[in-house]
Parts: sequence; C-alpha cells; structure tokens
Amino acid sequence: MRKVKIIAEAGVNHNGSIKKAHELIDRATECKADAIKFQTFIADDLISNKAPLANHHKANVDNNISHKNLIKKLELPFDAFIELKKHCDQNKIEFISTPYDTKSANFLLSLDIDTIKIASSELTNYPLIEILAKSNKELILSTGMSTFEEIEDSIKFILKLNNKLTVLKCTSNYPADYNEINLMGLNKIKNKFPNIKIGFSDHCPGSEASILAIAFQISVIEKHFTLNKEDWGPDHKASLDFYEFSKFVNEIRNAEKSLGLNDWNISNAELEQKKVMQKGAFAAKQILKGEVLSLENVCFMRPMGSISPKSFYLNYLNRKVNQNIEMGEEIKKEYFYE
Repeated sequence: MRKVKIIAEAGVNHNGSIKKAHELIDRATECKADAIKFQTFIADDLISNKAPLANHHKANVDNNISHKNLIKKLELPFDAFIELKKHCDQNKIEFISTPYDTKSANFLLSLDIDTIKIASSELTNYPLIEILAKSNKELILSTGMSTFEEIEDSIKFILKLNNKLTVLKCTSNYPADYNEINLMGLNKIKNKFPNIKIGFSDHCPGSEASILAIAFQISVIEKHFTLNKEDWGPDHKASLDFYEFSKFVNEIRNAEKSLGLNDWNISNAELEQKKVMQKGAFAAKQILKGEVLSLENVCFMRPMGSISPKSFYLNYLNRKVNQNIEMGEEIKKEYFYE
C-alpha cells in the first residue's frame, strides 16, 4: 500500500518561542505525523514597512499591530532551526521548513535535509525558486492564490532544474471553506504534468477534504498543527490540536486502506461471509428418483451449498435426479444423471 506523507504544518504556531517549537515536534511525533514543517525567514527581508495585514491576520490577531511587527514576533533565529532539526532526527520525524528569502533558503540547504517547501506566496519568486531547485532536494510547491498559468510556468521552470517535485493543491484562506477547495483541480495538474507527484495542503476545519483527496492518488497531505487553538497568532484557529491531529492521522490511514488497489479482490473475511450469506439449492418438497427438477420443487436458501441459484438455472433446471431427495435437503451436483 502506498503511504501518503502526512506533514504537520507547525508553521509559526510556536509564536516565536523555541520551547514551543520543540514541544510541537514532540506532539507531532506522538500523533504519528511523518514530518513537521516550520517557516524560516528574516522579517526585515520579507516585509516592507507599508505592507498591510492579510485577511487572516485581521481576523485572528490584534489589528493595532503592523504586518511587519506581527511577523517579527513569530521569527526564530537560524540557530534555533539547527536544534529543531536535531530534535526531529532524534524523534525520527522528518524536519521540513519553508524559506521566504534567499538567506533563509541557503541556510536551510546547509542543513542535512531531504525536503524543502516552496510557499504559495513564493510561487512566482523565481530567484528564490532557482536556488531551491538547483539544490536537487525533494521540492514541495504550494499553489494557493495563483492562476493555473502561473502554476504551469513555475512547474516548467522548476522541472528544467529538478524533477523531484510534488505540487500541492492549496486554497490560501485560514480556515478555507469547503466550497473553495476544488479538489478536481488535482486532475488538471496531473493531466498537464503526468510525471510529477501531487498533494493537498488542507486549510479546512475538518478532515473530509483530505480523506477525499486520497482518492486522487496524492503523495502528500499538509495540515496545520498547534498546541492550543486558542493561542494568540494568525494560524491557530485554522489548525488542529494534538487530539484532533491524532484523529486526523488515523482517519487518513484508514482512508488509504479503504482505497485499495485498481483491481477487484474479495477479502478472506468476505469469502467466509459468502459461504453463509449466499444461497444454495434445496428441495422444496420430497423429490423422487427420476423426477425432473423445476422451479416448483426447488427453493434457494442460505447457506451457499454446492449449487448456486445461477448455476442451477443455467445447468440443472429440467434435469432428472438419480436418487430420492428429502424435503429441505441440499441438492448437490452428484444427484443428477450425466
């Protein structure tokens, strides 16, 4: 069974606390996430003094703070990520982070990482993307807020440098309404680029969209993760807490099992059920040797027996029996003249 990588998107839900960041790693490990993802940035290189608050900032934090000052509160120093990476290695959970500027990109690439994420906001940031693509790392590209033409151009740009790419369907609202998700867009990406992997960045409140996304043969699911949904900060309300995320992981794993293979197999348990639940042929009355069997002197009842209703109708109807059969007795194949 192909296993979808489940990423706990911690993002900035540490609220600038290194201690909380480490606790997020421990809790994500307990939830059985495959990876935990942070965000690495230098606020002064990311946001101008004139940048307004985003909609989810206005909804979830104090409107009196500026966009830049908000992000500064959520910034962690580079040294912290070195320790977070070590902690992930110890916990056997993959460390991933999203760089938002070239200094952060080069720093993350200096660590012994396998995967790096390109945020939706950076989909057209070709100078940043070029650095990441040339690294030959596994790349995850998120596609929120972008037209398909922009997505297509960025995918083509990356593939010229690196073919280890997973593209996530993403709706950049926090939380996102289900009617905004358009999972069918995954087919549009896959049909245009059949050789790349696809995934889903889920900002919905529940797990329904991610469970449905499994059927699209995705490779990655990303879901926001927090220690406390009531914490101050832009993303906590659109995140799952420990108990919700544990349930989410379990639901995704069950959905994977339910998907199965592109085939039609009957489980062993079903085969046992079949023996009891399907019907065999039985004598509806006493039948004498040499009598011709019709639908009047035969009935079909559980359990299955040696002759199914289908087999009786096609192969034994209107044939003579070679012995007496008591009422209620199963009619077997050997009871017929050749």
